[in-house]
Amino acid sequence: MRQDKITPEADGAKLGHGRVLALTGTMAAGKSTVGKVLMEKGWEVIEADEIVHRLYQRGSEGYGKLVDALGEAILGSSKDLDRGLLAATMMRDSSVYATVNHLIHPLVHQTWKSEVSKSLRLYPRRSVAVIIPLLFEVGVEESFDGKVMVGCRESVSRRRLMERGLTPEAADFWMGKQWAVDKKAQACDQVLWNEGSLALLRDQVERLADPEGEGRQPADRRSEKAKL
Repeated sequence: MRQDKITPEADGAKLGHGRVLALTGTMAAGKSTVGKVLMEKGWEVIEADEIVHRLYQRGSEGYGKLVDALGEAILGSSKDLDRGLLAATMMRDSSVYATVNHLIHPLVHQTWKSEVSKSLRLYPRRSVAVIIPLLFEVGVEESFDGKVMVGCRESVSRRRLMERGLTPEAADFWMGKQWAVDKKAQACDQVLWNEGSLALLRDQVERLADPEGEGRQPADRRSEKAKL
């Protein structure tokens, strides 16, 4: 067992604690949507991408480290970090990509681990999901009770990313930084496949959140709720 494994004993939670799952997956597969459904089911949900947003804010530790390393060329006229400019620079220069990852990933890890520990202490029976797109790529998968992937074909990911405004080049670049869908699926304990309706995805998430089936709504009621 790795020493950074999150356990109830280590973090002061009571026995009988909820599950602590890592939620990962392919780009634009619906990880955040899954997180929202889990929150509806009473789970604590922590998103690595949201932590990154916080770390990029002016005055944060991440902001300071990036400006010290890369200079003010990554800032906009307001002195806020320009995420688009930083992303473009990372795509052009592999050394900048490596520097950002080296500085930011440890801070993200430290933050979500602290937030999981706090949740286990305050609400020991509440399950926790941590959404980490680069779970395996940064090597933190052993911290969890289980690993769940939200997946879709790479062609679907690419199309969805471009629908969100990414160029084909940007979509290919960022997808290329993640494990292939088959490799990621094989490394996970469970896969939620999202190429259909929201109702179908919700059904899979509800089975994940409530594996014994207690309190699950009938299928027709779920479909109605998903359409709202």
